[in-house]
Amino acid sequence: MELDHSQESRLLFKNYEYFLAIIEEGGVSKAGEKLFISQSSVSKYLKRLEDNIGVKIFNRESYPLRLTEVGELYFKYIKEIIAKEKEFRACVSELKEGTRGTIKVGIALWHSSIFFPMILPVFNKHYPNIYIEAHEGSSQEVAAMIDRDEIDFAIFQFSRQYGNIIFEHLVYERILFSVNETNPLLQSVDLKLNLEVNTMNQADFLKFENVPFVLLKTGQNSRALVQNFLNKMHINPNIVLETLNVSTVINVIKAGIGVTFVPESVLKIKEQARGLLFFQVDEPPLQRELGIAYKTTKILSKQDKLFIDCLKKLFHD
Repeated sequence: MELDHSQESRLLFKNYEYFLAIIEEGGVSKAGEKLFISQSSVSKYLKRLEDNIGVKIFNRESYPLRLTEVGELYFKYIKEIIAKEKEFRACVSELKEGTRGTIKVGIALWHSSIFFPMILPVFNKHYPNIYIEAHEGSSQEVAAMIDRDEIDFAIFQFSRQYGNIIFEHLVYERILFSVNETNPLLQSVDLKLNLEVNTMNQADFLKFENVPFVLLKTGQNSRALVQNFLNKMHINPNIVLETLNVSTVINVIKAGIGVTFVPESVLKIKEQARGLLFFQVDEPPLQRELGIAYKTTKILSKQDKLFIDCLKKLFHD
């Protein structure tokens, strides 16, 4: 009966430990002793192997036995197979332990630029074989990704409007009023220039009510917080620009146009914060709660939990 290709492959690479023992011991009889099997069993294995390959793989005229050119080629492939088996077993072990795999994380574009440079060096040092796949978008887009099971979890602002999402607290982040340091209205505001964030009372804040505002677009969770504060202050702002991008907001203010509200994480990028002054304008502070959000039916993987634990250690209050 003629063997098909798959059967030939199985014969070629079956019991290769016999082949390795012959090389290590220099002969068939000693290989049998090492393997605790009879010499005839090793001899039969070698004959079947060479018949299957079609040529001799050992030179019988020498002792210890030496590999022929084809034998050297076969040895090369056996070593590759052993390496692949070792790699495969290591991968399986890592998957079982949760130290290998892919994590799909939803995140707002701005927080992506802040969080990942902070967490990846730490996380990759401990788990170099876990790949992070960032899915960036607006609050609504990230919530939709969760709903469609396109991501494992999101770094997200807490909101009660999403009933199908579980939320785990990560950190509270203040929303700061930001003004270009050259704004003339600041001359009548009591400032402590050595502070990263000053406190501005309501009377001082009202001095800016007629200044153009640059804000994040309506629909963004942080915009809702800002709008509630403006309503409380009875301010109908003159909005000259709405955008989804916090970096755009910052750059427009740095260009001398208007005032804005930005998340406190802006302060983590010193270059971007340069030229601006930041104020806490409400008591209790205007702030939002950031956390880990995932669908109620989602079962987090070991990889997900490792990343979330790392986040919580880095961004605890």
